[in-house]
Amino acid sequence: MYFFEVIRECDTDEVVREFLKFCDESPDIQHTETALRQAISRIKVIEPKLSDDYLICIEKAEALDESVFDEAFVLDKKNSTKYSLEANPWADTLGYPVNPEHLSAHSKEYFSALVLWEMTWFGFSEEKIQAKVNSWNSNEQ
Repeated sequence: MYFFEVIRECDTDEVVREFLKFCDESPDIQHTETALRQAISRIKVIEPKLSDDYLICIEKAEALDESVFDEAFVLDKKNSTKYSLEANPWADTLGYPVNPEHLSAHSKEYFSALVLWEMTWFGFSEEKIQAKVNSWNSNEQ
């Protein structure tokens, strides 16, 4: 199953509820909810760029304060390298298969919320995210 299939099958309200649990420090939770709903609407109609070279996974991670949390990432199956999803083009992320074992360990809504958490780390629109990435790239030159 690809991520686009997972998110399209989800109950959007439940995805939003799960996502907002991660936002306990948000200064404006209403704005976050509105922006997230708009992002989900856009994401659900993007044409995915299918690739079986990668796999979306969830595993436990440890924060600096030693607390444990779930983390979503993409695994490059060719070389077993893990990558973040935060600057990845959304069509690419949508076209990656999900780890079936990791998906079955969570609800589709929780799985989607975790992936969306990573996808929207730098903003709720792909244009904003890519502008940020481009500004980093131009500063490096």
